[in-house]
Amino acid sequence: MSEHFDLTLGSSPGFPLGALPSKISPLQTADQPWLAHVRADSAKAPSAVLALFIRGQNQASTASFVLTRRSTTVRSHKGQISLAGGRRDPGDSSPAATAVREGHEELGLNPDLVKVHGMLAPVTGMDGAPIFPVVASANIEVHQLEPAAAEVSEIIAVPWPMVAAQAAKSFEFNLFGYWRSSWMFETPRGNIWGLTALILHRAELA
Repeated sequence: MSEHFDLTLGSSPGFPLGALPSKISPLQTADQPWLAHVRADSAKAPSAVLALFIRGQNQASTASFVLTRRSTTVRSHKGQISLAGGRRDPGDSSPAATAVREGHEELGLNPDLVKVHGMLAPVTGMDGAPIFPVVASANIEVHQLEPAAAEVSEIIAVPWPMVAAQAAKSFEFNLFGYWRSSWMFETPRGNIWGLTALILHRAELA
């Protein structure tokens, strides 16, 4: 399966030259078994999220980056802008498998259309569990995606420069009585902050 992975973003089938970022933080292969990343007896179940690029508004335009707005019925982070993703299922062989499955479940994304480029370094969630960002592209347009209403209220596609490193801003907020700092990215559909913003900042897209 490893031949499926291209550890650079430079080009992808169906995308015009220069549509995708020319720079991203170093990517690891994402098809290694979960046990290569987490211990079998770990008390914290790992997750994977899908950092997905799709075609822009026209064939010659900059690629778009896909985000979701979480529904108001999910257990946590209601209404926030995030990446599609979730916990590892027992049948998931790797972080890539988890991310692509979640993309199918949350976005209606056909797994056969997904090209996985690799995986960014994991981040740690507020519960202490690791989250693995899997970078992928799909030669589709946003109207070909369908949100799963129970989890996603809106699919948001923005030109990727809106989530590039130079677009990041820092801010402070109070959570449970403690002041915390976060990166933030502004989009026409709302602000991205928290772990999603941290992942995007560390991706160093350019």
